[in-house]
Parts: sequence; C-alpha cells; structure tokens
Amino acid sequence: MLQSKSTDNTESPALETQDADSADIRDTDIVFDCPHCGKSLVIDYRGAGLQIDCSSCGERVLVPIPDGMQLTDLDLDAGEVLKQLFATRRNFQKAELQIQELKTRLTQLQETLGVMQNVIAEGLAKD
Repeated sequence: MLQSKSTDNTESPALETQDADSADIRDTDIVFDCPHCGKSLVIDYRGAGLQIDCSSCGERVLVPIPDGMQLTDLDLDAGEVLKQLFATRRNFQKAELQIQELKTRLTQLQETLGVMQNVIAEGLAKD
C-alpha cells in the first residue's frame, strides 16, 4: 500500500505491496494477482499504473488501473507535491545518516572481531 513512513506528521509515500491474504483490504485498494507467480497482492489505489516489485517473487509487475479510473484522478496540487518532495528529502537524509552510523558500527565490530581472533590465535599457539 502507499503508506506514510514519516515520523514528522507529513506524508511521505512509500510504495508497499502486501499479500492479499494477510492485508486489511479497504474499498480503495487494488487487489490483483502477480502475472509471474500468481500471488494475490493488494496496493493502495494511488499505485495504479505503477511498476512495482512483487512482494512474493520479486519480479516487476504493472499495477492495473481499475475500470473507470483515470490517472489524472491521482494528480495532486503543486503544494501537496512540494510537501511530499520535502518530506521525501528529509527521510532520505535520515536514511543516509543511519547508513553512516551503521557503517561506523560495522567497522567497530570488525575491529573487535579482529582483536578477538588474534587473542584466540595466540591462545591456541600457546597450547
């Protein structure tokens, strides 16, 4: 589903399909089967016409456009688009910071592992 992933009360759309078997399906959702694996998927109506990755097999899937729906029905006003753009940028910056923190932590863990391996090797050499 298109869901807000932002924690600052602004919308930041992130496209996410769910298995139709386990999802809470709303009247506005699009339910369709993956043409590759046959898995039943559900996505918010705002995903109509987009290409997504199937949550089951990972293949690219075109989300069908429901009968009677026009893509122009999904058009947002310029202010809403700008608000979403800023929220997306903020989320991207947060993600970059998290990646940097994880890289630093990984380096620390690798160094600790190296020290531990040396201690073990020295202990085995003494035996």
